[in-house]
This record gives sequence, C-alpha cells and structure tokens, in this order.
Amino acid sequence: MNPIDAGTAINCPSCKQSIPARVEQLLDVGADPAIKERLLSGKVNMVECPLCSFRGMAAAPLVYHDPEKELLLTYTPVELNLPLPEKERVLGALTRAVLGRIAAENRKGYLLQPKEMLSMEGLINAVLAGEGVTPEMIEQQRNKTKLLQQLAAAAKAELPALIKENDEQIDALFLQLLAALRTQSEGDKDSSVLPELGKLEQLLLQHSTFGQETRQQAEALQTAAAELGALGEGLTREKFVQLITAARDDHHVTSLVTLARPAADYQFFILLTEQIEKSTDEERKRLENIRTLVLETVQKIDTVAEERAKVAAGVLQDLLQAEDLPAAVKEHLPSIDETLLMLMQHNIEAARKEKNERAVSRLEELRAAIMQTLHESAPPEIRFVNELLALETDEEAEQMIKRRTAELNAETLSAMKSAAEELRAGSRPELADKLDRYRAVAEKEITAAKWR
Repeated sequence: MNPIDAGTAINCPSCKQSIPARVEQLLDVGADPAIKERLLSGKVNMVECPLCSFRGMAAAPLVYHDPEKELLLTYTPVELNLPLPEKERVLGALTRAVLGRIAAENRKGYLLQPKEMLSMEGLINAVLAGEGVTPEMIEQQRNKTKLLQQLAAAAKAELPALIKENDEQIDALFLQLLAALRTQSEGDKDSSVLPELGKLEQLLLQHSTFGQETRQQAEALQTAAAELGALGEGLTREKFVQLITAARDDHHVTSLVTLARPAADYQFFILLTEQIEKSTDEERKRLENIRTLVLETVQKIDTVAEERAKVAAGVLQDLLQAEDLPAAVKEHLPSIDETLLMLMQHNIEAARKEKNERAVSRLEELRAAIMQTLHESAPPEIRFVNELLALETDEEAEQMIKRRTAELNAETLSAMKSAAEELRAGSRPELADKLDRYRAVAEKEITAAKWR
C-alpha cells in the first residue's frame, strides 16, 4: 500500500460521527494498473457508516497519475474548504510521491504541469477522455442512465410501451448499465429493488429489438453448448454436419460453429456439400444458405484469431527482450490474454524439443512473472473465485467461505455468478455447478453475518 493511502478515521458525511475508512489519495496507474478500473467503477474511497448506514465517497484531496496516457490530475473537494497553503501542501506531497517513483531521465513535461480538476466528475471525464471516450459518448451514457431510472420507476403495465417508445436507446451499453445496477443491489438481501430489476430485464428481453436479439443469441448458445456437451468425445464430422443441418435458425448455426470451430474443417465442408447435392431443390437452397453462413462465421473467427495471434507475438517479443521483466509484464498486462499464454506454452515446448535451455529458462521466468502479476492485479473477488476453484473438495471450499466471510460482498457474488456462466458457456458445466453451490453457501454466510 502507498504510505499516503492509509487506514484512517473520517467524519461520516451524513451523521458527522468518526468512522474508520481506507482513504486513497494517490491513484497511480503506473504502480497499480487496477486503480483505473476501480476509479471508473466508483470503488475508490467508498465508505459505509455503521452508525447511520450512509454509503458514499469520502471527501479527500486526490492526485491521479497515468504515465501511459501522460495524465497528472489533481482534485480537492470544495466541501473540505481547505485553505490554499494546506491544499498546496497536500497536493505537493502527493505529486512529489509520483515524481519519486520515476527516474530523473524518464520524467516528462506533463509531470511539471498537473491539471487541476474542479469536480470528481471532471476528473473521471478526463480519465475517460484519455481512454478515447468522447464527451458525446459520456452524454449518451447519461441519457441511457436517465432512461434506466425512468423505466425502473415506472409501473409494470407501462413498461412494454415505454420500452418500444425508446427502442433505439436500448443496446448493449444499456443492458450493461442495468447489470451494474443489479450487481450493486445484490449485496442487500433486504432490498426490494433487485426483484424489480430482474423483472425489468425480462421485459427488455421480450419487448426491445436488441433484447430479443440478445435473448435469441443466448438461447442458441445454451442449446449449442448442451448439444455439443452431450456428444462430448463422440463428436465427429458426420455428427457435426447433422447438428448444423438440423439447426433451427442462424443463431443456432453460428453458435455451433463458434463453440466447435475445429470441427468445421475442409472435410466437414466436403460432407456438407455431398448432402447438398443429394437434396431436393427446396432443401438444397436451405442447406446452401447454411453452408454460406458457416463459411462466413469460420472466416470471422479465423480473422479475429489471426489478429490476436499477431498482437500476442509482438507482445511476447517485447516481454522477452525486456530488462526489467516484472515491470514489463505490468506495463503489458492489458494485452496478456489466453492467446499469448498459449503461444508462450507452444514456444516453451518448441524450445524444449530443440534443447534450447536458455530459451526455456527465459520463457519459464516470463510465465512465472505473468502468473504472479495476474494474481496480484486481479480484483479481490476474482482471486477469491480462483482460490475456491483450486480446492479439491466441497468441504474445503465451504470452510474457506466461512473462514473468510468478512471478505464477501456483492462484487464477490457477482464474480462467482459471472464465472459460472462463463464456465457453462465454455462446456464446463461441472465446474459451473460447483461454483453455483459455493455461491449459495456464500449468500447464506453473508445473510447470517448481518444478524450476528
């Protein structure tokens, strides 16, 4: 932890009583890449008063630093009413802490001219602008947030008409905002909001154009995963042709290909073409359309895979040539994905076959640095999920949940739910079911803890 960011006592903004809090004042993305996401998701300096139940952001002077974007921002809440000398003293200490982390030869001009933000909203907008988020995009999100609030407050009978009236605004971003609101409400089991948000989501999936499309895609993906899972190791090209030709719609076809891309190879297309040639005129047209759709889907998947492979190869070379490996891994962390890890493993195996011990040693060193950094940088809730899944028995998992109940919150439950959905979509239902069981245990422990 940064020595300036420390556990302290503050006056509750609502009841003015002294309460414990962890207040972060130096938000340095260079030292902690995860701080940017925490800031943008509203998790920085959030306090909860045990006396009056207030929940909000603690007022404190802040310095935000992002070396990659060359951003150095300062913010002092007006409500603190700090005299100018005190304000300069605090912000000066924070900016000197930033400079102290950077070698003199690497310091750039922006570090000498920090930009003062007049509001927290302004600071967040400046961070978003650095990420390429325009004022227009921010305004679009505000409008969607207002619409979400309007729909959440509307009577159920009015919702279908309101949804259709605002159909153009309901898109992926709108459903993400709804999901975020649901996540925030999951931590409060006494809240009456959560069931209403669930009902709203179902109505959006039924009555909006984007929602209907999303629902159809999700249902097709679940159906395809179940069909492929039932075949398991028994999946052959012939059976894959049967699944594809029996698919009920385009979403079903693309879902099957997406989940089983290796099965859609040259031999598959030969078998499919043979079936087309044997079919009647009406059936031939349907099968030809399916063949075209499969081919287009395969090309899209392969194009994305090729681009990812190129990016991964470039990042891997940069990492292998870096003098300071841990620092390089932190710098490239956003680009480290499953494609890069698979490429690295392939290179390790190739180097072993060639008996190139030097290359093997360097690659193993890099892999260890990546695993360590991924573990350290993952949000607490993700680390918790990974640790749970690493345990061998349900008994060990339940003991861990009970032992660490104090760490459980809405984010933890949401992470467990999301991870289970990803595992199920990835044809690993046994792990998904296990995580669902653990989430039920965690929910009980959270509820029980409230009554202690």
